[in-house]
Amino acid sequence: MKPLTSLFTRRAAVRVTAGALIAATLVAAGCAALKPETPEETVARRAQERWQALIKRDFPKAYTYNQPGYRAIVSADDYAKRFGNGGKWIAMDVFSTTCEPERCTVKIRLTTQTLAPGSPGKTLEVQGFSDETWIKDDGQWWFYQAY
Repeated sequence: MKPLTSLFTRRAAVRVTAGALIAATLVAAGCAALKPETPEETVARRAQERWQALIKRDFPKAYTYNQPGYRAIVSADDYAKRFGNGGKWIAMDVFSTTCEPERCTVKIRLTTQTLAPGSPGKTLEVQGFSDETWIKDDGQWWFYQAY
C-alpha cells in the first residue's frame, strides 16, 4: 500500500497540470480574439449581418448598416417601404471582399424564393450574383446605397 501523502501529492500535481493546460488554452483563445479584423473581414461580417436582418425582414436593423449620409436623407420608414412581397430572401453568401483604404466591394450570392410564373402556388428558388459597395466613414464601414 502506498503512503497517503504520496497519493495526495500525485492528485495535486494532476490538478495543477490540468489547471495549467486549461489556463494556457484560455490565454491562447483570448489572444486570438484580440487580433483585430482586417477591413475585408469586417466588411464581410457586416454584409452578412445586414443580409441576415433583411432575410428576417428586420428592416429597422438592416437600415442601421446604411451610411450616415443616406440615413440623414431617407427615414427608416421610407427605407422599409422599398421592399415588397414579390419574393422571399432565403440566404446570402459572401464570395469575396476586396478593399481599398476607404471603399470595399463585396461579391455576394443571394438565394431568393419567388412564385413560379404560370404555376399558381408553386415557388422557385433563384440564385443571383451581385456586387455591393461599402464605404468607410468616421472609422466604420457602411453599406453604400444610392439615394
